[in-house]
Amino acid sequence: MNTENLKSARKKSGKTQKEVADLLGVGQSTYKNYECGLREPNGDTIVALANLFHVTTDYLLGRPTAQPPTDALERLFTEKSFSALEEELLRKYMELPHEARQAVVRFINDATAKALQRKNGTAPQKLLVMKRSLHKVSAGTGYDLNDSDAWETVTVKDTDDSRKADFLLEIEGDSMETTFHDGETVCVQQTPCVEVGEIGVFWVDGCGYIKELGNGCLISHNSSYDPIPLQGTENRCIGRVLGTADVIDD
Repeated sequence: MNTENLKSARKKSGKTQKEVADLLGVGQSTYKNYECGLREPNGDTIVALANLFHVTTDYLLGRPTAQPPTDALERLFTEKSFSALEEELLRKYMELPHEARQAVVRFINDATAKALQRKNGTAPQKLLVMKRSLHKVSAGTGYDLNDSDAWETVTVKDTDDSRKADFLLEIEGDSMETTFHDGETVCVQQTPCVEVGEIGVFWVDGCGYIKELGNGCLISHNSSYDPIPLQGTENRCIGRVLGTADVIDD
């Protein structure tokens, strides 16, 4: 692994070491050791890093023939016409870390809502900008949590559940019908455990599920699905499902 190329790719992505570690599903110290050359990532992790930073594995490995990543903004400015002010604003926005970008989007949403209020004489809709996993959490057969992870930013209505949530997940499958439905986005509060009878997001043998916690098993609300036993598996709780999120920009 070429540590300088790895650090350069991460910085260009605008992500912190902690954000990258969370997306990879490893500890921050583990990822820090990758950048310091104290630990070598395995092949799957190198592929995940390449996908995350939009570079080639050859670039991360430092092979002589590898080309550095092209600047997406420069390609955009070449392909489309922007004013000097628009280019400057886009460049500054892309230099911001993830949390600062969210603050900018919140400011724009707030300013837009206030402008509409002045124009229409109505109260603005309170909004929140939150992160949602690009991987859908299964209410059926589960998905591989060892895949490279990624996040997108979405705007949701400001509710008690969305304010308490740490992140959002989109449901895929019907095993939690009729409590939750395929395609719905749920609010998840990160926690290492939930009480029996509560609905959570769980990791079981590398796969992610949204289920109700039973006594030694995970329970589906659709009777067509059998409980998933926890005994003899590697498992952990990722978070508590608080309820659905009203996403307004899908």
